[in-house]
Amino acid sequence: MSHRDLLTIGAFSMRTGLSIPALRHYDEVGLLEPAQVDPGTGYRRYRDDQAERARAIARLRAVDLPLSEVREVLEGSDPSTVLKRHRARLNERATAVTQMVDSGGRFLQEGSGMKVNQGIRMVQVTAAAPDLATSVEFYTEVFGVDFIADLSAFQFGGLNYDSFFMLSLDEAPGFGPIRFGLYVDDVDEIHTDALKAGAVSIQVPTDHGPRRSIIDDPAGNRITLYQR
Repeated sequence: MSHRDLLTIGAFSMRTGLSIPALRHYDEVGLLEPAQVDPGTGYRRYRDDQAERARAIARLRAVDLPLSEVREVLEGSDPSTVLKRHRARLNERATAVTQMVDSGGRFLQEGSGMKVNQGIRMVQVTAAAPDLATSVEFYTEVFGVDFIADLSAFQFGGLNYDSFFMLSLDEAPGFGPIRFGLYVDDVDEIHTDALKAGAVSIQVPTDHGPRRSIIDDPAGNRITLYQR
């Protein structure tokens, strides 16, 4: 099929409602591969009949279904079984949120003897990185953040925003691994990407409380991934 008969990634994005970064990612994980990739430019092109699969992915992701289970549905698993399982997880999340709202309400009504410092929160940790290049490649590839060489650190979120967090790397001999946690949009997706990039799985994604998993990065730092 001539590329003139195919849709550019931009046109396919507009037709299906999936963003261009999402389409690139779904190609990389084998969920929605383009009909043609130009060997010289890397430009992706799609057939018109691929739009139905793309829209199905968009609908399933709209209800926060993990990519692993989106794949199950697309590969023929009973959608009702997969979605019932996911609905149970959502109900657990809703219950947890309701409990937090209730606790917040009681706090407002009853107060607390505990002093609450509104102005302090942790914004930086330093992780071991005996092989700095390997660690930089890992965090860049898995979490999509840029390394600030002058600071030897990754910056998550903007300065002066609640999302701000600095992950510094220390390649000094004898600096041991640490433990820390990160909120992510899709625990299953990040867990899978991390293993491909050299992490070790300590705990597969599970729904005890908020959905979470645990990995060791290539330097042995232990990271708990929490579903945002």
